[in-house]
Amino acid sequence: MLPREAGLLRRRCVRVANWAEASRPIQDLLDTWGTVAAHGIAAPQIGVLRRLFVYRPYEDEESADGGDVGAPIAVVNPKVIKVAGELTDYDGCLSLPGIYGQTRRAHRIEISAQLSPRETVRLKFEGYTARIIQHEMDHLDGVLWIDRLSDDDLDNLYTLAEEPADDAPADDGSAARQSVIRKVPLTEADRQFVADARRPLPGYALHW
Repeated sequence: MLPREAGLLRRRCVRVANWAEASRPIQDLLDTWGTVAAHGIAAPQIGVLRRLFVYRPYEDEESADGGDVGAPIAVVNPKVIKVAGELTDYDGCLSLPGIYGQTRRAHRIEISAQLSPRETVRLKFEGYTARIIQHEMDHLDGVLWIDRLSDDDLDNLYTLAEEPADDAPADDGSAARQSVIRKVPLTEADRQFVADARRPLPGYALHW
């Protein structure tokens, strides 16, 4: 269910006036990062209504092969310049734990943002990293991923469950079964919760 600070998640964040104002929430986001499993975390998720978030490029995670990956990147005052294409893939959120579904987002996005105190840069993303950026920027406008679902999409929401694999031997060849993660449809009660919590976006916001 939505956390107690859900009201903050529905409010539009204000622009960061200077880097000194950003320093503490950035550090809080980085401290939070190590305690959760996420591709990104936005300031309102820790109760700070400022336009900033941290993320890690999906490509970095995919190329790590179990090794170390780089530290999350802090993005301050992001602004969309242009988007192109469309990519449908899974969405989920720390603020809606255990609930997943598919949403349509732009395949490519270009933004302007501050990555350091004195410089505003233009950044281009594509693929799943572009989706991460869009997800976090939605948070800065009080938008949750469930707002991007159509009525039909509500029937395709799922959670994840760990179950024993059928007749799957352990790595050492023994008879012990390994576990696998399976998609499990949401209960009717959970689907109704999502339906009640979402604030559907207008049609023009769902297409690129």
